[in-house]
Amino acid sequence: MLRNFLKKVFEKAIKNGADENGSSIATEIHHALEKVEKQPITADAIRGYYRKYKNHIPFNVAKNSKDQLARYIGYESYRDFVQKSTRNGNKVSTYLLWFLILALGVSLSWNFFVTDETCCMIWMEDHWEETACSGKRLERACDTKTLRKMKKVEVCKDAAVKKNGQPVLWYDKSDDVVTFFTYHGLHPVNGKTLKQATRYMVEKYGEECE
Repeated sequence: MLRNFLKKVFEKAIKNGADENGSSIATEIHHALEKVEKQPITADAIRGYYRKYKNHIPFNVAKNSKDQLARYIGYESYRDFVQKSTRNGNKVSTYLLWFLILALGVSLSWNFFVTDETCCMIWMEDHWEETACSGKRLERACDTKTLRKMKKVEVCKDAAVKKNGQPVLWYDKSDDVVTFFTYHGLHPVNGKTLKQATRYMVEKYGEECE
C-alpha cells in the first residue's frame, strides 16, 4: 500500500511540472507543502523517499509525513487514503467477480444451445446424417438445409444445371477429379467452397447418358 501511495505522490509532482528526478520532485512537493503545513517535510527527506522507492529499498515513513503527503494528493490523511483505496479495490473485485459470473453464464448458455449433442451432423459417403456431437473429423454443427438438401451425385452429360432459373448443381474439382453436389456450401471432406455447375462442366465431366 505504501509503495502505491508514494507512486501517486510522485506522479502528481511530475504532473505539476517537476522533472522525473529526485531533486526536482522533492523541491516541487516541499514548496507545495510549505504553503499549507506548519512543519513541512524537508526536500532532503522527500528525495530520500524517492531514491528508496526507485531502487525498491524497503523503508518506513513517519505517520506525520504520510499524512502530509496524503493531503498533497487530495486526501485528509494517510488513513483516509488507505480506506478509500481499499473500498475502490473491493468495488473493482466485486465488478470483476460479477463479470466472470456473467461470462461463465454466457459460455454455458452458448455451449447448451449451440453444441447440444443433437446439433451435429456427419458426412456419410454421399450425404449428411444427424449425429451426437463427438468431435469427429467430418463432423459439423447442424444446418437444417444442408442436412436435408446436400447429396453427392453422379450426373449425366445432359443433366440440368438450373431449375426454374435457380441453380440445382454445384461441383468441386480437386486433383483433376470433379464431384457434383445438389446443394451449395462447403465440400463435406476438404472444406473448399463449392462452385455453381455450368453446362460446360456437366458436359465435360458428366457420365454418358444411357
